[in-house]
Order: sequence, then C-alpha cells, then structure tokens
Amino acid sequence: MKFFQLLPEEGPRFTGFLNGVHQWGLPGGLCPVCEASPGGLGEAYPSVDLSGWSHRHELAEARQVPLEEYERLRDLLRPHTPPGALLLPDSEFGLLRAKASGRWGALHLPYAWLLVIQREALKRLREEAGIELSTSKMDLLFRGSSPPELLEVEVHPCGRLHDSCFLDGRERPCERCGRQGDILPDIPILDGSTLPVGQDLFRLVDFTTLIIATERFVEAVNRLGLEGVVFKEVPVT
Repeated sequence: MKFFQLLPEEGPRFTGFLNGVHQWGLPGGLCPVCEASPGGLGEAYPSVDLSGWSHRHELAEARQVPLEEYERLRDLLRPHTPPGALLLPDSEFGLLRAKASGRWGALHLPYAWLLVIQREALKRLREEAGIELSTSKMDLLFRGSSPPELLEVEVHPCGRLHDSCFLDGRERPCERCGRQGDILPDIPILDGSTLPVGQDLFRLVDFTTLIIATERFVEAVNRLGLEGVVFKEVPVT
C-alpha cells in the first residue's frame, strides 16, 4: 500500500485561516537533563471533554512547568483519553475555539498539523467511499456572512519514520524525558513495520505535525473531487 503526506493546496483559491486554541492543554515540561521540552505540536483530541474533570483548571492556560509536574498531570489525565494516546507536552483537548476567516476547501489545512473538513465532504466520504473519520465541532467566530460548517478531524499518532532516512543517524534519546531532537529529513521514509492497519489518516509519533493518508483515502478524495489539500507520496521501507 502507498502512503501520502497531506499538504495545503497552494494558490489564492483557499485562504482559510484559524486563530485560536483548544479548550485545554497539557503544559510544556522542562527536562532537567536536556533542558528542553519533549513537545508534541499537533497532538490534539477534540473529542475529549474535560468539563467534568476536577483537574481541568490546571490545563486551562499554556505554560511551562518542571517535567515532574507535567508527568503528574499526564498520568492523572490518561484514563480520560483514547488508548495509546502519547500525551506529549503541549498536547490539546476539547473543542477548538478560534477566529476564522477566508475561503475554505472541502478539506483544509490551516496549519500543517490541523485538518479541517466541511460537513458535506465528510458525508460524501462516508456514504460514497466508505471512509469513516472521527470529527468534532469547532467553536468558530467567522468574519462575513454564510460561513461554512467546518469540523476538526481527530488524527491520532501512529507510525514512525525509518532510521535510514536520517543520514547522520538519529539523535540519542534523552535519558530522562526520551526527547530526540531530530530534524525532519529532506526525504522522509516511513517505517513500514510501525504503520497502522485499517486507519486511513494518522500523524507520526516522532513527527506529530506530519499527517499521513492511505492510498485508499487519497483515491476517494480525488474521485469525489474534494479540493483544498494535495498529496505527496512518502516511500515506505
């Protein structure tokens, strides 16, 4: 099976933009050994409603804390999140609240790590192609009249890049927090042994800003004429 990275369609046709954050987020956790935070930009679970959780106020504002404090909150939060969630520092939860503007594609990437879909496109993917996606409403304040009905697609981390695409080798993980400071290779290659089965969209565990689609998903989007994103094949080994 082939796999593809999702990229925004370039040009003036689709200018949709969001400025906001999810309701809650884990803080950054400063490691005492490597003096960095093993952050997970892009890891988000909009379907996770923490409104009844007693510790939700501790996730209400973005902040940097000692690694031990982040780990305490992560462990308290884990029973309320999907199985296998990474829960890296700065991962987010709950509805996305944002100001919105511009022209939106059927599928849209206002940021490389955030996939948005119009409700009609979601319906067509499900009914005409058998593609099921986990989506959540967003709390959006639009400029202008007749705004589109947009949904956030929840894309879970799964799969990694293959070690062979790091020409100088991967950095050794921090002995305390596990962080690897690798830079995204010019030619990324997926590690086939880590890729999910039966999951049409996923983001990478080691590069959570990269959203990957299966060949089945790409063919469905192209056949249905759903515009707004483009696909770049990523080799697998």
